[in-house]
Amino acid sequence: MLVVIISLYLAFSIWLGNMRDEKNAERIVTSQNHDHQAFPHLAESIFFYQRMYVGDSGNWVVVYPLDELTKKEFLLQYRNHENKQQSNQIECIQPTIKKRWKSWHSNMHYVQPAEWLKDHNDYKAHDSFIVYGSEKHIKIVEQACSQQNFFRLSAKKENAHDYWAIAEKEKLLFSVYQID
Repeated sequence: MLVVIISLYLAFSIWLGNMRDEKNAERIVTSQNHDHQAFPHLAESIFFYQRMYVGDSGNWVVVYPLDELTKKEFLLQYRNHENKQQSNQIECIQPTIKKRWKSWHSNMHYVQPAEWLKDHNDYKAHDSFIVYGSEKHIKIVEQACSQQNFFRLSAKKENAHDYWAIAEKEKLLFSVYQID
């Protein structure tokens, strides 16, 4: 009986993970299509992560290497945009202190909670994030996030897209989408 229950639990967990992977695969394709419409010279994405907040809301972020043509296009749009801002507040990640397998294509990354929450062991609610696909570029994304110096360009609220941001020093473009 216990073996049957464990087997059912594992099958259900794998099924849920596959559903999540399919949704993330769909999100990344949709995001890349939208981002390439705005910046035609944009290279392929190098990193994809999502952070969830209360309930089912949160953000997913696609990170691209920033080439010179895309940087020029971004800065031109930034100069002509009425809501331009230089910001240190973007949907970023912090260094991972613990990682857990989530599905075949994703891992949950836990980060150090704020000082006032250190006695609290609920890592999921404190800036944790899920990486979908390759984690090869996680260190450069963490480095860009630690600099907290971005140029942010708000989008026209279509396709759940919120904004683009560039980290010039690390040569990265962040494309941020809302999950509702």
